[in-house]
Amino acid sequence: MEDNDADVFLVEEALAQHGLQAPVRVLRDGALAQDFIAEIDASPEIPLPDLILLDLNLPKRSGLEVLALIRQSPRCAAIPVVIMTSSDSPLDRQETRRLNADRYFRKPSGYDAFMEMGRVVREVLER
Repeated sequence: MEDNDADVFLVEEALAQHGLQAPVRVLRDGALAQDFIAEIDASPEIPLPDLILLDLNLPKRSGLEVLALIRQSPRCAAIPVVIMTSSDSPLDRQETRRLNADRYFRKPSGYDAFMEMGRVVREVLER
């Protein structure tokens, strides 16, 4: 769940560099994420995502609100969630731990450092 096109491109690039070729579904704001979670809960035939990448700074609903909805969802609660955000706030880190995010990845400014996102996702998926 990401609202920045450049970051979406970099995430897809990072996943590809680490051999992860799964389709990526992009939800550009927290309200769309909320709707997606509700849709999954209402329709058991919808396949669950393998992992959710979640930005904390989303329009309409914050990433923390979305993370809380994910963890309260009957079908989505067990999906691994990697927080991918520009925030380095200790309070954000504490709150994501409280809400059981699997990892916290601070978006770096450099390309090579951003490519590490693929390694983080691979590690979480291999658990």
